[in-house]
Amino acid sequence: MENHNIYKTFRTFTQTGTVISPQTSDLIVETPLEIIINNESHIIIMFTPDMVRELVVGFIFTEGLISHLTQIQECTISPSQNGNREQLIEAKVTISSDRAHPPAKTGKRVSYSSCGICGKEGYSNIELGLNRVKSRQRFKMDVLNGFSLKLEKRQPLYKRTGGAHAAVLFNASGDSFFYCEDMGRHNALDKVIGAALLKGIVPEDKAVVSSGRASLEMILKTARAGFPLFIAMSRPTSRAVEAAKFYNITLIDLAKDTNRIYSHARRIVGF
Repeated sequence: MENHNIYKTFRTFTQTGTVISPQTSDLIVETPLEIIINNESHIIIMFTPDMVRELVVGFIFTEGLISHLTQIQECTISPSQNGNREQLIEAKVTISSDRAHPPAKTGKRVSYSSCGICGKEGYSNIELGLNRVKSRQRFKMDVLNGFSLKLEKRQPLYKRTGGAHAAVLFNASGDSFFYCEDMGRHNALDKVIGAALLKGIVPEDKAVVSSGRASLEMILKTARAGFPLFIAMSRPTSRAVEAAKFYNITLIDLAKDTNRIYSHARRIVGF
């Protein structure tokens, strides 16, 4: 089920001076993913069809619908069609009755990858069940500064299409565990979180690195996963910094060869 096309080639034109030349361009694929929980449609996510199971697991975990992987009794992923005969991917998930919080009875909603909270009635409930991250792990800034280059090397889809976000999970020594790409930074983060859950990776000594900015929801997902360090390649939002301070997450941006530390600098050696 993982053998999907993640990019498509289109015919384009480019103009240099007065000369117009035909070219081909590889563009990232955007596909709808419908997640059905306990036989009720929960959400449609627009995503890049790679690491589908990891995304589904990561999403329902960061949504607070489960607190442990064992609460997923079944997860079946298959191609499907909507009422207009448009192709989509369908994920049917059965969650046990002891799940963390039951899915809200709000009917089908759509989450566009560029805006994680869009399509929700609000974000007053997405903090339900979140705890502050507990970790005594410390990180060396000279190791963290190398994450920008390591992130670039783990973005083959971005290099081909110019339109992909990435998330990578590292340990304090700079070793990577997973890298995930997607049209949306929220999706890429959920894929990393889902992969970590499926592989049984302990989060307390890990850093998650994102190619995009840190927003409120990105920090809430990080808190849910239990990662003590979030590194972004651009400036965070104000709500992201406030949430990182509250949930005991060290938030750093490495934008333009800087290393701004916004919260809990004690985790960085030398502070």
